[in-house]
Amino acid sequence: MTKKNSSKLLISSSAKKTIRDSILLAKELNTGIEISRLPLYKDENLTEERVIEQLKNDLAGFENRITVHAMFSDVNVAGGDCLLREISRKRCQQSFDIAKEIGADTVLFHTGNKGTRHYGSQEQFKTKYIKFWKEFIKQFEETGIIAVVENVFEKTPNYCLELFSQINSPNYKLALDTGHVNLYAKETKVIDWVKAYGKNLYHMHIHNNFRENDDHANLSNGTLDFYEIFNCLKETQASPSFVFEMYSEEDIRNSYKFFNEINN
Repeated sequence: MTKKNSSKLLISSSAKKTIRDSILLAKELNTGIEISRLPLYKDENLTEERVIEQLKNDLAGFENRITVHAMFSDVNVAGGDCLLREISRKRCQQSFDIAKEIGADTVLFHTGNKGTRHYGSQEQFKTKYIKFWKEFIKQFEETGIIAVVENVFEKTPNYCLELFSQINSPNYKLALDTGHVNLYAKETKVIDWVKAYGKNLYHMHIHNNFRENDDHANLSNGTLDFYEIFNCLKETQASPSFVFEMYSEEDIRNSYKFFNEINN
């Protein structure tokens, strides 16, 4: 499904207390919406069909772009426990199915890699992860939906770049979370990741923090220099989508104003 507005600027549905209210805010600002915190993960009585029905009702009349943040709480498609892997893969499948049904064009995933350094653990994780995605990505290729993977605990861009190279699909692309770099990859800067990803950078979660907690604060409230970041994006000619991944309307509005000021 092609939306009338293919804007690369979106807000997270976590901006307000309900997804419906966040969609109304996106309409007002004329941005897209990234559906986050899919409610299946916290209510065992909910069905996938019910979530799809509710989202379709909430999105009725919404003509701008839709993306989905896949379920991520405790999800690890390449973990060591076979039963937990199975459940995690089910959550990924459900996230894709929901995205397809509501007309989303992009689904964002975490790697699930927490950086465990037991003997051989990283290679084992990588092997399982790539094997899963080489099969799973076929559904994206068949539908035209894009899968993006974002950094969380990764210390450098290298790991996600290697996954991108190994999976080698036009529908598997790179996402960058600025707040996660600032908090978990303290020996690098966001611009290091932007330069490393280059034109392969497809999607960005932009938010700020003070390197102590994952605050998801507005763009001007933290230690990140977004003037530097956006200048670097221009220099590398990267053209990703931007999601204001913040949890209050005030932060969204502040960031929306700030973003427009420094990008005009």
